[in-house]
Amino acid sequence: MENLKNEVLHKIENSLDKFLDSDVNFILKIGNYILSSGGKRIRPLLTVGFAKLLKEKNIDNLIPLAIALEYLHTASLLHDDVVDGADTRRGKPSSNNVFGNEATVLTGDYMYATALNIFSTYGNIDMIRVVSDAVKKMSEGQLLELKKIADFEVKEEEYFKIIDGKTAVLFGACCYVGANYAKADEKLSNLAYDYGIKIGRAFQIVDDILDYISSEDKLGKPVCNDIKEGKITYPLICIRDELSNEEKEFIKKVIKTINPDTEDILKVRDIVLERQGHKKAFEKAKEYVRKAIQNLEEFPQNIYCKELKKLAEYIVEREV
Repeated sequence: MENLKNEVLHKIENSLDKFLDSDVNFILKIGNYILSSGGKRIRPLLTVGFAKLLKEKNIDNLIPLAIALEYLHTASLLHDDVVDGADTRRGKPSSNNVFGNEATVLTGDYMYATALNIFSTYGNIDMIRVVSDAVKKMSEGQLLELKKIADFEVKEEEYFKIIDGKTAVLFGACCYVGANYAKADEKLSNLAYDYGIKIGRAFQIVDDILDYISSEDKLGKPVCNDIKEGKITYPLICIRDELSNEEKEFIKKVIKTINPDTEDILKVRDIVLERQGHKKAFEKAKEYVRKAIQNLEEFPQNIYCKELKKLAEYIVEREV
């Protein structure tokens, strides 16, 4: 992955605020605040990676599209932090905590609109179709997650619909845009999209695992936050049927409580970890990564193919 990062990451970082050209300085202040908070830039790297994989040499007009996809991701973070009432993001106060909910939501809207405007200038109708569908599903995923708060019986298929919206569909769109830019045929474009869906699912499962096993210092946000917010994620789903009635009733009580006691939150965490829920979820994430890498067998076997394999493997090796 280092070759790809060294080749294009500086181009993305140097142009990241280029399209935030509003006359309203407050929008620029909030946008730059979150964009400068860091981030892995996985989504733009996926976009450029697939174009390079398909031997596209001229990526000048792809960089704006890659940045637009990072704007979509950033906009979703701004909205998520408001919905979740988050206090921190990437180890610093969240935008809503600094600038307020109203300004944060409106800046997210501005970034969504800016991203779609970039696609209308540099993209094509197929890209716009896939990206706009991703934005729609992102909203659906967030709404479904809200509906399922404190619902102990969340079905596995509902969980995957939620994480597809939260994470996977945008990963898929990034890969599709890169392949489409390189004039891939329908088969390869769809394989690229599916690769993104699979690693996006793996990414979110690992995120949910880290919420159970990591530390606040590493994550840059509180751990066990999903339990506190009443969210049932994959580590718990994996072991739910193994729980005693007493354990089930205890967890139901905790997730339905507003601001539950830290002791109770940690007890839920311990129940999940003792039953190896995190390890079972991790096996599912690794399965998605294996299947994503299989998709790459249909593409040219060059250095960028190796980079995308490494990126997929990184998804399940990361600690943040």
